Amino acid sequence: MHKKRKTNLNLNYDIHIVEALKNLPVPLLTFDGHEVLFDQDKRKETIYEHIANKNHHLHVVDIKRIKLILLDQNSLKKDKNGSNFRTYIGIRGKKNENNKYLQITTRLKNNNKESIITIYSKNTIDN
Repeated sequence: MHKKRKTNLNLNYDIHIVEALKNLPVPLLTFDGHEVLFDQDKRKETIYEHIANKNHHLHVVDIKRIKLILLDQNSLKKDKNGSNFRTYIGIRGKKNENNKYLQITTRLKNNNKESIITIYSKNTIDN
């Protein structure tokens, strides 16, 4: 487990979320056998730091739900960006929050592989 830092760093991401993401099994699997990887970094940050951004309003219990959401066939929704992307929407691990759902967006690659683009909480199940 991560020890609390004594220095007062002003991080834009939650280090506990980063650790929870790194503890997920690699690769994650979807209901139809696709492998999901954390392999596309964003701008000047890793994909883990991007997902753990405090603006995404995630908690560690939400990260534990990612595996279950990907395995649920009913969580797959049509993505508005086209057929190269997939959107999975499922119920969050945190119950007493305004945003009740967790959205996982992935980009389809060849050989039944997907790369996670982003994960964030949202209020409705609609796209």
